[in-house]
Amino acid sequence: MPGTREYLKPRSVRGCPAKHIMLRTLFKQWSHRRQPQLDGRIYLPALHAPVTIHRDPWGIPHIYTADRHDAWLAQGFVHAQDRLWQMELNRRAANGTLSAVFGRLTLDTDRLARTLGFARLARRTWASLDPATRADVVAYTAGVNAWLHNRPPLPIEFTLLHHQPQPWQPLDTLAYGRLQMWALTTGAMGEQIQARLVEALGAERAADLGLRYPAGNPTTVPQGIETGGVWQGGLLGAWAHPFLGKGTQDGAGRGSNGWVIAPERSTTGHAILCNDMHLPVGTPSLWYAMHLHSDDGLHVTGFTQPGLPYILVGHNASIAWGATLSYIDCEDLYIERFHPRHSTYYEFKEHWQQAEMYEELIQVRRRPPHVEKVIVTHHGPIINGVLADHSQPLALNSMALRPETGMVGFRQLMEAHHWDDFVTAVSQIQSPSLNLLYADTQNNIGYYVCGHAPIRAKGDGTVPVPGWSGDYEWVGHIPFAQMPHALNPTQGFIVSANHRITGDAYPYDLGRMWRNGYRARRIEQLITGQAQVSLADCRRFHTDVYHIPGQELVHLLHEIFPETSDGEANFLSEGDAAQALAYLQHWDGRLDIHSIGGAVYEVFIRQLSQAILSPHVSPDLLLKLLGLGQNPLMHPVNEFHGQWLVSLLQILRESSEKWHLDRRALLETCLAQTTAELRHTLGTNPTQWQWGRLHQITLAHALGDAPVLGRIFNQGPYPIAGDENTVAQTSIRPDLPYNNNAISISSRLIVDLGDMGNTWGVHPPGQSGQLGSPHYGNLIQPWLEGEYYQLAWTKTQVTAVTQHTLTLHPPLVP
Repeated sequence: MPGTREYLKPRSVRGCPAKHIMLRTLFKQWSHRRQPQLDGRIYLPALHAPVTIHRDPWGIPHIYTADRHDAWLAQGFVHAQDRLWQMELNRRAANGTLSAVFGRLTLDTDRLARTLGFARLARRTWASLDPATRADVVAYTAGVNAWLHNRPPLPIEFTLLHHQPQPWQPLDTLAYGRLQMWALTTGAMGEQIQARLVEALGAERAADLGLRYPAGNPTTVPQGIETGGVWQGGLLGAWAHPFLGKGTQDGAGRGSNGWVIAPERSTTGHAILCNDMHLPVGTPSLWYAMHLHSDDGLHVTGFTQPGLPYILVGHNASIAWGATLSYIDCEDLYIERFHPRHSTYYEFKEHWQQAEMYEELIQVRRRPPHVEKVIVTHHGPIINGVLADHSQPLALNSMALRPETGMVGFRQLMEAHHWDDFVTAVSQIQSPSLNLLYADTQNNIGYYVCGHAPIRAKGDGTVPVPGWSGDYEWVGHIPFAQMPHALNPTQGFIVSANHRITGDAYPYDLGRMWRNGYRARRIEQLITGQAQVSLADCRRFHTDVYHIPGQELVHLLHEIFPETSDGEANFLSEGDAAQALAYLQHWDGRLDIHSIGGAVYEVFIRQLSQAILSPHVSPDLLLKLLGLGQNPLMHPVNEFHGQWLVSLLQILRESSEKWHLDRRALLETCLAQTTAELRHTLGTNPTQWQWGRLHQITLAHALGDAPVLGRIFNQGPYPIAGDENTVAQTSIRPDLPYNNNAISISSRLIVDLGDMGNTWGVHPPGQSGQLGSPHYGNLIQPWLEGEYYQLAWTKTQVTAVTQHTLTLHPPLVP
């Protein structure tokens, strides 16, 4: 077995031809001459007062300003310095203008963006923003354009594509924000798959494959609301807030789910907040770490997104907050009935209504423009051809496609001083629906689900419904006071891992889109497995790769193939099936990169999925059932992602006869095929059948699909542990196994509320999006090895780690 250091080197470097190494070196040198100015002085006309930007060894800027206007201007400036190419792609993806640069390659993505109307929504959002938030967006925009106005050398991607960026606009920020809201909203694609399953299999067997939640896995707030503790801010009695109704004051249920630790469970004697956001990971990172301090009261640090102002996850001087996706069903598909002679009229309650019609002109590089005809009913845009393949017109009704002012809420989160402020901020976020975790310096922990969740007049949102009848309309949304939340739960911790939020006692329907709960169950095991939790424990929890459902399958195999007295599996004493079974039965359940049993398990699961499902569903539906999304850029996975394992275990335990399966024969065949595939893929020596040789991650660049450019801009592949069911989630696209090419750990954050300077984070691959920067990929290895950087907080800490200092000044007055 190779040593760890060699094993973790990217394979593309180990086996890369000399000419590719030379080419990458030349591009790095070329890009190095284009790096932004990090020291000295720059004059910017839009500033109110001088700004100081300290950069630490990780390239993280610590920005000191006189007021908030200059803070957001400086944020836009440094985003543009390090991530302008990424920002250009972000705004073009949101506005549906990628094809003007990339040609027909991105036309389908542009058609989707124009159909969903992110740019149209941005214009409506701008009109409804409050003056303070609008001023922040204007200041951020001025900062981006101040960098462009100085005419710096552009990142080399612009030169390669002969493209010159236009000035940034406030609507670019809002359009990108709308794209992100939709990308984090769930419901509609699962309906299509459920409907196709019923059509292909009938209702009974479709139910075996439908979205279900394992009975033994946890819920966040079983009764929906828990305020069983006291707000530790000096108030007497049970806590209450004008937004909220009565909660469960008796401490019933199991509190919450997230990852905040109460002081009594913490070794520090103060609350701890942990967050790791699971999203597609590439080059550059989705996230950009930043620390902002203004003399007029702003002091906040954490993760930002280039193209957007504000700190989206992090802490200020009083509170810390984190976020996970709630998976509340906030979308529905409506089958529309259009007039046979008038194509813009559709039926609703026995009357014909005129739909909105937009002709979206999409410029396509080196091709004639494409005209996308967009039809929008009162339910939403017709998505046939861009998100749905359906014989009848389908309208997408999504909370993310409605005018809203959620940016106001994210601004207020940064300014919150206590739980009341936090709740007020959360109430302003209509979309997306997130689990927002909370901890403060007064020893409180909490949790609140933001976003509008629809109330349906009829139906449960699991399949498309007739839009013409009027029976299935949304008749409002769950009142904010009744959205699931908790404050200081009696169990002393909250865990949030995209799993089921409430139990059956909760009076509102939140859908069935939850992840399967195995990650949440494992986190709860880790927390409750010791009397108190330290920051070091939280690091260990972040990188945990113990696989609970994998062990459930192994236990099932033990029942079906019991070992004899000499240690051999009954009736499987030799051959390929016996070899695979032996590795599984001796697997410790950990999916680390060296695990042979883990590799056998993952290949075995794929063999079972093909054997059980292929006779009953089309290849396309099989991939959708295993989680493949509709668009590799905007929708890489769907709501069924991770669900198959739950269905598989249930079929093997209880439903083999219904599926006409000879369970023993099926398992023996798939075990034998597993050994054959591993031998074919990884060689005849079983010691080389390691999970890290199958499961690798490439941090891909937008230009990385071109073979030569991929070797220059992409980073990896690197062996990586885990899968979609481990706490360290590294999931797999079903059409491209077994690499981590779907969702991965895009960031990690640990905050000690007793000492804000004791905050730790990591976000791969690094701060910079510029190839020649030392911060282009310097966080990959720490991320893979479970290491963190410290987010300096006090001026003393910042001064101690400063490596570069840049000052921005208003123009000198003559």
